[in-house]
Amino acid sequence: MRVAEIVSIYPPLHGGMGYVCHHNARLLAQRGHDVTVFTLDHGVPQGWVDSPGFGVVRLRATLLHGDGGVVPSLYRRISGFDAIHLHYPFYGGGEYVWLASVLRGQRYLLTYHMDVHGNTPFKRAAIGFYEPLLGRRILRRAFRVGAVSRAHIESSRAAGVVPPERVVEIPNGVDTERFQPRTKDHDLMERYGLAGKTVALFVGNLQPFKRLDLLIEAIAAIDNPNLVLMVVGGGYGEDRYKAQVRDLGIGHRVVFAGPKNPEEDLPAHYALGDFLVLPSTHSESFGLVVLEAMASGKPVVVSSLPGPAALVDDGRDGLISRLGDVEDMRTKIASLARDIPMREKMGKRAREKTVEKYRWERIGEILEGVLRDILTG
Repeated sequence: MRVAEIVSIYPPLHGGMGYVCHHNARLLAQRGHDVTVFTLDHGVPQGWVDSPGFGVVRLRATLLHGDGGVVPSLYRRISGFDAIHLHYPFYGGGEYVWLASVLRGQRYLLTYHMDVHGNTPFKRAAIGFYEPLLGRRILRRAFRVGAVSRAHIESSRAAGVVPPERVVEIPNGVDTERFQPRTKDHDLMERYGLAGKTVALFVGNLQPFKRLDLLIEAIAAIDNPNLVLMVVGGGYGEDRYKAQVRDLGIGHRVVFAGPKNPEEDLPAHYALGDFLVLPSTHSESFGLVVLEAMASGKPVVVSSLPGPAALVDDGRDGLISRLGDVEDMRTKIASLARDIPMREKMGKRAREKTVEKYRWERIGEILEGVLRDILTG
């Protein structure tokens, strides 16, 4: 099968659409398919080299805006492919996949990664104009719509646009060999001053919707001097969060470790934690860090967003806190911090779940089946 994987930004930076596209392409190539990734020719980190095993075609955009770009040449370049997999949203590219379907009859799978929320009045107005004009047409025309979970897509703007019978669950995956239970690195423990501490982990870019501020409030409200919050990630409002920690007088209980390489450093940092907390209040369609922590044998506390919450069996392999509720988050963090047997049982179940359901190899089987259905359905 000749497959076109289409995504706006390809370099597989940790957790983004490019990351998922990279693994999808890799898995299909390993299963014997001829795979080509089509993407934009900007945003490539210095020194980046495309992965072997499949081709990557970088298209020049006639107009660039943010992570999107208008690429009319995509219409011609995808001619002749058996199956097309569009990672959406891709403003400026998805329209040409839709056009190829209308004019050439090419079927496509559309994986719906997220809603887009403009952060300025102009962007919100542009999205409000675009979605009824083109966005909904692209969604409706898809032969199948992939969802990281049904709960997420039912809570998204795609709900009511896509017929339920066309939706198929294609979760994001995790490398269960790289992320697995391991002993805590003594040198790292000493570096961060974590010896003898119970460590709550936060992992991710410090974007506002992640709501690290709520987690810091919850930690400050827990009367347990042995409990430490370790923040793995950087950027955005890092200075503001550090100021919040100082103002609350808990500088001795919060460690800012900075961003870490997901391939080399992140597994060892998951091992330092006793559980992970993801306090996001919106825009979190899945929560890759949740899977990575669970694969590492760690229980998790997640907010009740449909995407991350769908990964957790509440009370079995993690806990779900009410969205934006600091007191409920505080209660659940405190319970995990003091109950070691519960943490160990939950962590073991979390690992078992990820191996059974979320290994990338398992996701490859699902994806291949959906693409074959596109050919024969």
